[in-house]
Amino acid sequence: MKALRGLRGQLALVFALVFGAVTLLASSYQYRQVGRVLRRSDDQRLRNRAASLLEQIEIEPHPIVPLPGRGEQLRVVVEEGPGQPARELFHSPGFDETAAQGAAPGLRVAEVEREQISETGQTMRIRLWLGHSEAPLAADLVRVRQGLWWGLAGSLLLAAALAWGLGGRVLRPLRRISQQARRIGNAPGDERLTEPATGDEVQELARALNQMLDRLQAGAQLQDNFLAAAAHELRTPLAVVHAGLAVTRQDPALPAHLRGPLGIQAEEMQRLSRLVDDFLLVSRLRTDALPLQLRPVPLAELALGVADRLLPRFRAAGRPLHLAVDEQVADYTVAGDADKLTTVLLNLLENALRHATPGAEVNLRLGREPATGWLFAEVANPVQQSLGDLTRLTTAYYQADVLSEGAGLGLWLSNRIAELHGTPLVLTEIEGVFTARLRLRPATA
Repeated sequence: MKALRGLRGQLALVFALVFGAVTLLASSYQYRQVGRVLRRSDDQRLRNRAASLLEQIEIEPHPIVPLPGRGEQLRVVVEEGPGQPARELFHSPGFDETAAQGAAPGLRVAEVEREQISETGQTMRIRLWLGHSEAPLAADLVRVRQGLWWGLAGSLLLAAALAWGLGGRVLRPLRRISQQARRIGNAPGDERLTEPATGDEVQELARALNQMLDRLQAGAQLQDNFLAAAAHELRTPLAVVHAGLAVTRQDPALPAHLRGPLGIQAEEMQRLSRLVDDFLLVSRLRTDALPLQLRPVPLAELALGVADRLLPRFRAAGRPLHLAVDEQVADYTVAGDADKLTTVLLNLLENALRHATPGAEVNLRLGREPATGWLFAEVANPVQQSLGDLTRLTTAYYQADVLSEGAGLGLWLSNRIAELHGTPLVLTEIEGVFTARLRLRPATA
């Protein structure tokens, strides 16, 4: 059913229906013509047979009437003169005058006559009626009708097959454009659709899509440039304000009732600085201007440092944080960029801190995949309600909870950094537990 809903299937269906309707009309006309020919042929054959039997009849000196053949019925009448009643010489059982006049159902009748001079000089008229069953003719018509129906069915199948093949050939450039557009959409860049030099609507479509991609890329480039410029401009004043708050909080003369508000302001300033850094990172990731400094990185030590850094926040929120390291793995050294991997783990843990069920524990686990041999670090936390389509979580600015803090960039940034390291994040949700796994290639691989 899905194939029929497509353009190719609709083309095959319409072509088959139109061709079928035309073939049906032509077959009906042909059937009528063949039926007419068969009836005329049967009538002519019956008349010829009747004429042959009539020639064999003799009246004088003694009447001689030939017997009808198998399946035939015969009636012979002689009219010997004006005013004299007709004399019946012979009739087959049941083939009386009424039947000879064609009133018997399922019987075809032919009538012939001839005149001859009797021995007394009178003109006699001999009339003969010959009938046979119309069943053979009906059987022939049935065979013709069946043949036409089979021909119609074969024509429909042939028309559908030809339309399907022709539709595939005609729509092949559109499928190629669709595949290229899907590939460009999954990995945006400078690639453009191939414009076939056909001079038709397909070429116009490809050109229009390329123009749209150019406009979209130009708009995205302006947005990224503005985002990068704004982030650069904000980093310096934010750093100055943060440093001023730090100096002010360390002043012994600062009244005690101001230390609390200044501490809250310092935390908000730090959060704002991280948000600006994320915006700068977004602009670099979108323009592929973020080089990785791939070096051997001790993943276990990096994860432990990130967990220690966020542990006070987890305790303040009442959410236990557990770090589990598979001791069977002797070496957790991976090939990666330590700063970028730190950003990924920070984002994953902060995401769990914001969205985990209140009071539920968050687990940071390290291990090795048996199938691939890759090392991984994954964060698992219970969620209050199902997240639905997990692919949306790695979309920029998407937030599963619109009332939560953040700009919806954490998982998108983490996923893009993971892709730069070789593979995207693996997101799963099983029995109310959401897991985000970062997979990394071992440094010795």
